[in-house]
Amino acid sequence: MKRAIELKHVGPKAHVRNLIDTLIDRVEERLHHFPSDAVSLHAMFQENGSHTLYRASVTCHIPRHLVATHEEARDPGTAIRKAFSELERQLEKHTARLRRQIQRRRPVRGMMIEPAEG
Repeated sequence: MKRAIELKHVGPKAHVRNLIDTLIDRVEERLHHFPSDAVSLHAMFQENGSHTLYRASVTCHIPRHLVATHEEARDPGTAIRKAFSELERQLEKHTARLRRQIQRRRPVRGMMIEPAEG
């Protein structure tokens, strides 16, 4: 998998880079069924010093699909973790669609819950 990590105006770069690398490894494990040269991931993290606001955006290119997330938070770790958890959710949904295992939220018709007698 091709990786690109971009840090803008970030103070402790080593800590942030290590966190992003571990989360990218976790995403890479979920994408093992795609060819490694066909998947690329771009993570961008930036700090706005005047408002102490952190922005994390992650873009993942997989064959015939693009998955992107964007999160903002006052804590850098929270912004990064939320962005990657949303990316994992979208990737899980896409792979389920590829396997034709569409996840439905509504119950199957005809299955009614009987009222309790009492």
